Amino acid sequence: MTELSTPGKSYYSKGLLDEFISETSKKLELEPANHYLRCSLANALAKNGMLEQAIEHYKECIAQSSSPEYLNNLGKALLNAGRYEEAISSFARVTGLCKWPDAFFNLAQAYRSLGDLGKAVSMLEKALEHNPKYREALNERAHILEALGQKDEAMKDYKKVIALFFAEYQAHDAEFYNYETSVLLDNPELVEELIRQLRKYIQKFPGFADGYYKLGQALEAKGLKTEAMLMFRKALEINPSYETARKCFWKR
Repeated sequence: MTELSTPGKSYYSKGLLDEFISETSKKLELEPANHYLRCSLANALAKNGMLEQAIEHYKECIAQSSSPEYLNNLGKALLNAGRYEEAISSFARVTGLCKWPDAFFNLAQAYRSLGDLGKAVSMLEKALEHNPKYREALNERAHILEALGQKDEAMKDYKKVIALFFAEYQAHDAEFYNYETSVLLDNPELVEELIRQLRKYIQKFPGFADGYYKLGQALEAKGLKTEAMLMFRKALEINPSYETARKCFWKR
């Protein structure tokens, strides 16, 4: 299934995208019935933030082959363009054909954007039925439950997100594990859980500098500055070139 990134946030450079769009457009002129080629062009246009053009090409793809992939991609482009009712219609067609968790998640985002938080929660629960480890769906549900004043239930979801977040590294070598924890540092209860999980992390990967750096950040957020400095120093011992850890260590 093709995934679309948020417009303007792609690992492809602007120049490469422009070149790809130009070359693919030329090829499509020669093969207008090639919906695979058209979908590639639509994907690139969406990545480049050219959503209205992408939407029109996705619609052409669907006219030729109404696959759930094309419908899902159309829904994402419509969602990013703020055309929420149309996005809901497209994602609903996807879920009628197959039970993709991300289609339910995208439906939830569209309903939330329209202010229908109850329906958004219902769609997230369907996403989690099909993928109980869907971190993004748990996090989104937590945000909505918090907005609805259900803080205890929201906190349960946030803690599940953290547990799943760190469970991923158990299946991979540490150097291939990419994660960001700064978004969790604003809530004291989440910081406690983050520290607990990071201590487990560095026990499993004692030679991974980033684990010590992240633990230092969490300890600092809790106010344990001396212990945090020890973690930053440990990160530097392992990787003397770790500039962000160096800045944190020397700012004392």
